[in-house]
Amino acid sequence: MDSVKIKDRKHLAFPESSTSVDNPMSSPERVIDAITRGVLTGRYVPGQKLIEADLTQALGVSRGPVREALKRLDAEGVVTLTPHRGAYIRLLTRREVLDLEIVLESLTALIARLAAEAVASDTSGERKRLMREWLDFFASARASTPELFERRRQFYDLLIEVGNNTQLPSVMPTKRVHLIRLQTQQFFGPDDMGKRLAEYVAIAKAVIAGSPLAAERAMRRHMKRNIETTMAMPDEAFAPD
Repeated sequence: MDSVKIKDRKHLAFPESSTSVDNPMSSPERVIDAITRGVLTGRYVPGQKLIEADLTQALGVSRGPVREALKRLDAEGVVTLTPHRGAYIRLLTRREVLDLEIVLESLTALIARLAAEAVASDTSGERKRLMREWLDFFASARASTPELFERRRQFYDLLIEVGNNTQLPSVMPTKRVHLIRLQTQQFFGPDDMGKRLAEYVAIAKAVIAGSPLAAERAMRRHMKRNIETTMAMPDEAFAPD
């Protein structure tokens, strides 16, 4: 594992777009990359309409690649394509959010356990050092700090990288998870964010201690509280069933 500082590891959240000669993107891939990037940075929000003409002009592509990209994103659950209405960033129903969070409870518990196992077996101490940087941030962060949302988004990517399982990056539904955050974070209060910070600290501490069972339990507690929070949110936080 490369000993690169966290602040330089932007790929933990999402990769920089690449149009290099060695790795050129096709036109549909460029559109997918731009929309994905827009979702992850909050430029596009759930329920927002995507205008084909705006995308073609901004990205310098024809309508064909834009439509192909929208079809792919619709299949991934990021975009909703509606006949005669066009494409919208997906706005999830309460049931869809709950169903995804139930899946995430088991998946993220596995991610935390594998990360703790990797830390325990890493004689170089590099994985532990990376986790300590994040623990230091969560332990000192305030619930209202703008950087918190960015760091929180990257936290699971770090756990996946530390765990070093080749299949988890493709299995983790990162885009849809971020859609949930964008859709619901306005309904979080300061008390809720404070509790989340304490939970991230508990997860990070368990991983750093190299305790797989403690890491898994801390993650499950966090995800169960997410489910409880979703169930208590007002109806306006979700698309109609």
